[in-house]
Amino acid sequence: MERKVKPWSANEIKQLIKMHNANESLDDIAVALDRSYMSINKRLTRLAAQGRVTRSKPDETSPNAKLAQTGEGCFAKSDGDNGMLVTLRSKTLRTLDALLDVSDVDAEVWEVERWLANKWDVVARVESDSKGKLAATELWQVKAWFRRKKHETRTMELLINELKSGSPLVPEIPRPRKSKKTPKRALEICIMDPHLGLNCFQGESGHNWSLDECEKFYMWAVEGLLEKAEAFGPFDEILWIFGNDYLHVDTVFHTTTQGTPQPEAESWHYTYARGVQLALAAGDKMKQVAPLRILQVPGNHDRQSSYTLGWVLWAYYHNDKNVTVDHEASPYKFWQWGKNLIGFDHGHTRKTERLASLMANECREAWAETSYREWHLGDQHRKGSGRPTMMSEQGVGVEFITGLTPANAWSKIKTFNHQVRGAVGYVWDAESGPEARLHLNVDLYTGQPMGGW
Repeated sequence: MERKVKPWSANEIKQLIKMHNANESLDDIAVALDRSYMSINKRLTRLAAQGRVTRSKPDETSPNAKLAQTGEGCFAKSDGDNGMLVTLRSKTLRTLDALLDVSDVDAEVWEVERWLANKWDVVARVESDSKGKLAATELWQVKAWFRRKKHETRTMELLINELKSGSPLVPEIPRPRKSKKTPKRALEICIMDPHLGLNCFQGESGHNWSLDECEKFYMWAVEGLLEKAEAFGPFDEILWIFGNDYLHVDTVFHTTTQGTPQPEAESWHYTYARGVQLALAAGDKMKQVAPLRILQVPGNHDRQSSYTLGWVLWAYYHNDKNVTVDHEASPYKFWQWGKNLIGFDHGHTRKTERLASLMANECREAWAETSYREWHLGDQHRKGSGRPTMMSEQGVGVEFITGLTPANAWSKIKTFNHQVRGAVGYVWDAESGPEARLHLNVDLYTGQPMGGW
């Protein structure tokens, strides 16, 4: 087939010389002139031979240096402010990662929308053959379509990277050596529905509740459960279920994720900052006892805020060898400890009858390896609900766990104001299953911790 060659106009050559003398990169020139990297390179070579431009030796450290020397290259074509097509042609580079390496695309601005790779054979003379023998050669082409990242995405990534770069480098905390006979146990700390940022006043509500009160009760729950569990230790791991309406509202307009107004809410910005401080204080306390695993489970009040707080915890503990954070976007999470398999969900959307099959399908390998299985849910602020409080369906227990928060004005109007409050902990043995269930209770009438602070 006859190959069509796009001729160079005088204006194009003039612009090429101008951009080259201004030290513009070959990629930028290729985009500006809508030509391939190879075409730009060949034309500059001709102009250099004519003495019209001066070309220096390719920088060996440049990502395109090798490509320039071999006649291969990477060039970009902009499709507007929000899109860009980048093409790599090479004999050896065949993947998206290779394209990203040599194209110098700014990952902070652009993200890959789609990509493809294809190859074709060409016939060329073998230079080392004195007779000019023809041989087939494979050529590869990788194309990637980029789109400009949304402002919100870039802002979030910049924040996470800043937090990640500032993450303290923390070595592993020395732990006492355990004998082979010591049971392998884990402690689950389950503090449901703290609703940080909720303001309650006794009279219209059950009891007073504020940022200060919430922080005080939350740390009381963490420290109390650690103290109660001490008799069952030492622990190989602490599992902290973080979220489940950790914050009362999800927007600056004092609404939940779905837009339900919450007139008793504190400022979202201020609450979020206090929430970060509280979470770090609780995490630092738990990691001193045993390696800490954090599972972020969103609620119906704070689905977005809880998700971003999970990222904040991950960024802060990124360099801490004592803490791991599961901040993935899934609304429910699973955790396996030996022969125990536990599912976690806020409990406001999924029917309890479906949870057993959900666990069996999503955790096929863990299902086969375990004998004791449960779901722990929040949302109800009580052990009772219109659905079964505790049930066992196909060998899977389902439990709604009491909450920490007192009844607010809405709950009192609906007569939901006489519910037991508190926090729950579980001791799990890797071989023998559930070992202990720990309770911290708040007095129904005084609103104070039973047993004192």
